[in-house]
Amino acid sequence: MKTALLRSALALGALLLAVAGCEEKTTAAAPDASAEGRVAKLSVASYDPTRELYQELNPAFERWYKQKTGRDVDVETDHGPSGKQARDIAAGKETDVAALSVDFDIDTIAKAGLLPATWRERLPNGSVPYTSAVIFLVRKGNPKQVKGWEDLARPEVVALCPDPKTGGGARWIYLSTWAHAARKAKAEGRTDAEAAAREFTAKVYDDAILDPAMRGSSTRFIVQHTGDVLFGWENEILQIAADPATADQFEVVVPSDSITIEVPLAVVDKVAERHGVKDVAEAYVQFHFSDEGQELIAKRYNRPYSEAIAKKHAERLKPLSLFRFKDEFSDWPTVMNVHFSQGAELDKMRKK
Repeated sequence: MKTALLRSALALGALLLAVAGCEEKTTAAAPDASAEGRVAKLSVASYDPTRELYQELNPAFERWYKQKTGRDVDVETDHGPSGKQARDIAAGKETDVAALSVDFDIDTIAKAGLLPATWRERLPNGSVPYTSAVIFLVRKGNPKQVKGWEDLARPEVVALCPDPKTGGGARWIYLSTWAHAARKAKAEGRTDAEAAAREFTAKVYDDAILDPAMRGSSTRFIVQHTGDVLFGWENEILQIAADPATADQFEVVVPSDSITIEVPLAVVDKVAERHGVKDVAEAYVQFHFSDEGQELIAKRYNRPYSEAIAKKHAERLKPLSLFRFKDEFSDWPTVMNVHFSQGAELDKMRKK
């Protein structure tokens, strides 16, 4: 059993990280020398649950770019918590494209003067090529009978998720937890929706086992057999559930509602210009919105921007009751200050 589970973890692409939150390289196969005798090098920084996506999207882009321009390009992607990636790029990390898990992190790079503050306007859909959601993974037979959000707060249920203090991806999960409770309180006609959200989220996060990155939580749940429920990004959980080595070990639970996780990307202009690859970087981000790019995105259980391609993959991406960040929260700077700064909501509720 352990051998099968370990094989599954490895198949998910470096699921076992010696140090949670460390960066990992995903490098497409080096192309042949271009007609000009030079291979353009493109560096991309992304967040944790995109390893499998970029293992396929990068070489697809390299082939597409060669066909369109006759030039060779070699794309290399490194992965780590979104917030750390943003801070590192702003501090001088040489990255041509930022494909992160929350637009606030790309704003951090913009504030460092490396790309315009209007970066959202340069690509379709506010520079968001796909979205995700928050769903649950339980063990076969669902022994603790986890049916929805409320079960995460039961004292006998051990839940696992990434730490919201570490990265943007984990913050989406936390905000979905908070907003669910607030929305439920409002639907019940309560006037203390914020207090209800605080109380519920505290019960969940005070007891939850937190890891610096989503992959760390997945490893702990799958390989170390820790906990009763993993709650996190839909694409990560559906990949685990679909893996032949673990398909008979787990079940997916779809909660009553979830926040729409909006995933942005942008060219880091100053770095790409310095490297002489601005045109390549622009083609790369645009490729995400192409039919080929959208197909690869949907294949990895992400919800594509293209309605036509989303419809083709409706069977693997089940309907969810989704709400938007802007419907429940003011803006990311306010959320960061209220929930994730030192001594804010998250710190107050994590007594253990």
